[in-house]
Amino acid sequence: ANDTLGILIDGIYTKRDTTTNHVNIPGWEGSTHLWSCQKVGNTCPPPDSNGNAVYTGTESIAWYPQQFNGEQQQTTEKRIDGRLAFQWHPTEKILLTLDDNYERQDIVTNSYGFGVWFNLGEFRNVQQDSNGTIVNFVDIGSSQENYPGDVMDLNSGITRSLFTTNQIGLNLDVAANDNLSYNIDVAYAKSKQSPNGNGFDGADIGYGKGLGCNEGVVLTGDSSSNLPQLNAFGPNCNKALALDPASIGSHVLVRTRQENTDTVKQGKFIVSWKQDGVKVDLGASYVSDEFSLQNSNTFANNFWQTFSGYGAPSGRSTGIGPLPTSLYKGTIGTSGFINGFSGSEGLLPNLLVYSPMDLYSYLQGLGNPQTKNIPGYNYGCCGTNYTGSIDLQLDPGSIQNIKEKTLSFFFKTNFDSALGSMPYHVSMGVRKERTTISSGGVGRVPTQLSFSPGDPTLLTTTFGPSQPLVTNSDYDFLLPSFDVKLDLTNSLHARLDASRTLTRAPVNFLTPVLNVGSLPRVGNLTANGGNPTLKPFLSDNIDIGLEWYYQDNSYAAIDYFSKKVTNFPVQGTQQQTINDVIDPSTTRKAIYTVSQRVNGPDARVSGLEAAWQHVFGNSGFGYQVNVTLVTTNKPYDRNDISQSGFAVTGLANSANFVGFYDKNGIEVRLAVNHRNEYLLQFGQGQNNSQFGAEPVFVNTSTVFDLSASYRISPQLNVFLEGSNLTNQTYSTHGRFDNQFLDAFDYGRRFTLGARFKL
Repeated sequence: ANDTLGILIDGIYTKRDTTTNHVNIPGWEGSTHLWSCQKVGNTCPPPDSNGNAVYTGTESIAWYPQQFNGEQQQTTEKRIDGRLAFQWHPTEKILLTLDDNYERQDIVTNSYGFGVWFNLGEFRNVQQDSNGTIVNFVDIGSSQENYPGDVMDLNSGITRSLFTTNQIGLNLDVAANDNLSYNIDVAYAKSKQSPNGNGFDGADIGYGKGLGCNEGVVLTGDSSSNLPQLNAFGPNCNKALALDPASIGSHVLVRTRQENTDTVKQGKFIVSWKQDGVKVDLGASYVSDEFSLQNSNTFANNFWQTFSGYGAPSGRSTGIGPLPTSLYKGTIGTSGFINGFSGSEGLLPNLLVYSPMDLYSYLQGLGNPQTKNIPGYNYGCCGTNYTGSIDLQLDPGSIQNIKEKTLSFFFKTNFDSALGSMPYHVSMGVRKERTTISSGGVGRVPTQLSFSPGDPTLLTTTFGPSQPLVTNSDYDFLLPSFDVKLDLTNSLHARLDASRTLTRAPVNFLTPVLNVGSLPRVGNLTANGGNPTLKPFLSDNIDIGLEWYYQDNSYAAIDYFSKKVTNFPVQGTQQQTINDVIDPSTTRKAIYTVSQRVNGPDARVSGLEAAWQHVFGNSGFGYQVNVTLVTTNKPYDRNDISQSGFAVTGLANSANFVGFYDKNGIEVRLAVNHRNEYLLQFGQGQNNSQFGAEPVFVNTSTVFDLSASYRISPQLNVFLEGSNLTNQTYSTHGRFDNQFLDAFDYGRRFTLGARFKL
């Protein structure tokens, strides 16, 4: 048609409320420094005259937890998606399309939980399994202050996240004649995180020292069904007083604001020619991605420790306690906390509910410690610039400014022919890409580590002056592809596909800054570095398949695939000194575990995929089945403790079944998705192992989902969706199956809605 105008307006509003129970050990640290005197049945000598621990016997390998947490997260998510599109056909040969896509996601999460911190040097009565994993211990507390037990933190936090994205695109399609056409496509997109300045506001309150307890963790079985358990807790190990208001005082105040902006500009031009079953595309494209990030927090100004220490109930001079009981808003029970898991009795029986904002108001209401004496204020540590407001400060080490630009030229052709009586279709092409990267940030190095008077497990870092860093890098690759489909018969088709594909690392991995952790703990000194020279990983792929279309809407297919992967990105770690600062807990040079992404060695992945879809005539009933079997020449060796270990992540055998009915305006689909255990990544939440980046495995899962809809009229459709009908959990473990990391109980999710179109 000539001179026609089309307009599309589409809008979706979604609101979801989700409650998630979560139990977590952030990391299993590998060490060669477990002394025989620490093991069950043995005794270590008392601390020396300086309060330093003394060990006897021999050292051995062990994996141990540094922290144990439990929490409930209550999340409300509101999302708006909108699209506005104009399409204009001024002549038969010209088509102009302009569209604007907008997305806004507003997420608020309230969390309530507990946390316990451990230090290997304070472990006693240690029991290990045959792999070296510590399955039972007690932590006697800091020998430097000569008090028993560890602390119990009662955590609360509010996370407010706002994400907005707006993308504008313009496409012009021009047919010069029956054989020649042109296409121009340009787009501009901008995404923002927290443009309203919101972020995380959290607090840890609790008790320790004089109310401490020799706590420890017990593992009772496989991580897929058994929660770790605390073998003791509560003030002076009295479990009945675990949430006693008379024992609870203030501790750390963690506030963070991460703001980032990602701007993508794209342009593409294609010239197409076709004649007698042959089509040729020749073109070029340009993509510019500019990413910026900065983080403000209470670590940069040390205000997080302003009222740390737990106060008088714990026998400490810093911290405010007991806190007013008016701050507490009830409790959340933990019986049967994670569906399908035993061990809930080893958690705190209840989680304390309070608002960190109410706590901030109370503490700020105590006044300005610079103009009046406030007992419990941490005068001896940090926060000396605190004047009565728990403000945030920009963290220079968080600043990132990364620009990635890619220019590419490509050629592609398609044609049809025949091999005897068998038709075949060929598509082949090549793409040349060149990428340049400018990566900027702000670097600084530590100049001193000192104990925190408010918490002997914490260290305070003093930094030197900040200085800007800029790194430039580039790379280019040739990416060919070849695809052929041969019709052996009218119903039996063979396919052969060969290609090289490229996947870039997220731009935030490319920062040149080595960011030393602002919250170091004794025995857990970490630093995270970007890698501005990180290359994308390449995959040389070959697929061979057969497809049999034996009746309408029914087919069976089998496919063999093999991929050679190079430059695969992995989380590398090494232990090193930084600026020769001294660790006060050892009086020796501090050893940091430095983590950064690196390109790993080559690997090969191969497998077999089978699919079957069958429809029962005109009944509306049918099913789909998919099975994928995969293997690699670089599997993970759990017993290899060398830091150079490497394995391909994300590989697992899987199977899916979908049964459906689609007729008379009614659609019903029941999906069953099964996936075996697989290696998710290298690098755990706490990543301080002597043996490099420890692995994270995802346990086997089977999930049932259901969706149904009914078309009331051509304009109105109502639907119901149910996710995770059997209430499956998501859980992970470390190097060995009993090294529990995370268990999430999301529960079932149901969505009821309607769609209406004009």
